[in-house]
Amino acid sequence: MNIDSLYSKFLVIKNISTDTRKSVSGSIFFCLKGLNFNGNKFAYEALKKGAELVVIDEKRKTNEEKFLFVPDVLTCLQNLAKKHRENLNIPIIAITGTNGKTSTKNIVFDVLSTKFNVMKTTGNFNNHIGLPLSILKIDKSYDLAVLEFGASKIGDINELCDIGKPNIGLITNIGKAHLEEFESIDNIIKTKTELWTYLIKTNGTIFINQEDENLITTRAKHKIFSTYNKFINYGKKENEIKLNSKSLFLEFTWRNELIKTKIVGDYNLNNVIASIALGNFFKVGKKNIINKLKDLSFKNNRSEFIKTNFNEIILDAYNANPTSMKFSINSFINISSNMEKTLILGDMLELGGKSKELHKELIKFLKIKKIKSCLLVGENFNEIECDFLKFKTKKNLEVHLKKHMFKKRIILIKGSRKMKLETLKELL
Repeated sequence: MNIDSLYSKFLVIKNISTDTRKSVSGSIFFCLKGLNFNGNKFAYEALKKGAELVVIDEKRKTNEEKFLFVPDVLTCLQNLAKKHRENLNIPIIAITGTNGKTSTKNIVFDVLSTKFNVMKTTGNFNNHIGLPLSILKIDKSYDLAVLEFGASKIGDINELCDIGKPNIGLITNIGKAHLEEFESIDNIIKTKTELWTYLIKTNGTIFINQEDENLITTRAKHKIFSTYNKFINYGKKENEIKLNSKSLFLEFTWRNELIKTKIVGDYNLNNVIASIALGNFFKVGKKNIINKLKDLSFKNNRSEFIKTNFNEIILDAYNANPTSMKFSINSFINISSNMEKTLILGDMLELGGKSKELHKELIKFLKIKKIKSCLLVGENFNEIECDFLKFKTKKNLEVHLKKHMFKKRIILIKGSRKMKLETLKELL
């Protein structure tokens, strides 16, 4: 069966599945493989649970007509997504970057949804497996799609562009993250700007954040970028934005109108401005944009505000790297509050050989900012000599918090996902 025949079946079945622990009835089941799993082992189970077709790349001793043997299941899934994308006559917006890509995607989705039926990447379906699955969920009822592109090595964004074929692209920013894989900031820039290279080749539109020096410098340095005329600049100056940095919740003036959001952290301003720029591009209308921005709120440990019986918490524990840490800390310092401020910071992971250096650098940053109350948790922070309270494990920190109850404080909790610092809110 070639990809055209499989696509014809997909147009009838319309449902894709990859996990027998979830519903597979009436779907095309793809037996994906990874380092710690092999979907081929669940081929018969998928069939028993009602899959219409099971795509495998390890032969089974059976004449079962509902098994489709292919050389590689993942490649087959990606080719099916490419075929589907070619038949979708809608704009696709690709969003990538070191920090803020998920938040930007969500805000852009919210703004554009005031006028259009918009599909967006769900959860973290932003890689070579997640993106094809996201694309295959797009049907003819959608007017456009906002898709998140993640990367962990050079070439990843180029691969995702080949699958998703975006018409519009936006890099939120360039910062230090995943250095374990990328090794240097130059490699991060090279990877993220693969989106620009693709869009230039295909005559697409590029939105560029004027607040990010790495992006501005990279565009100026490379002729292929600097001479391309379909860049749209966005930023505080370009979009007539004035920030009120003293407010707990993100608050700013846009074209002389005050907008008070329900999200925490002025580091989210660039994400909001990106949504304004894209809203203007798609002619959503100022009133629709403002009404949606005033209603903005975050959950899932991203810039989330929580009021307990004793304290106010800013929970930003979905992820952390040196750039996002500094953004969050600066924003926290600027908040005007009568309550005592305390930081609880967890290890920044996936920084490779530069991990110790970057954790030391962050502690120096805390001292420069004259931070007084700060608790550091994790093996990386624990190895560095400093005057702040340190805890090797989260369990050690929990014991301390139970003994020393915090009251009437505003607390920033920030750390990498694997630290799972969101559980600390129960003790605060």
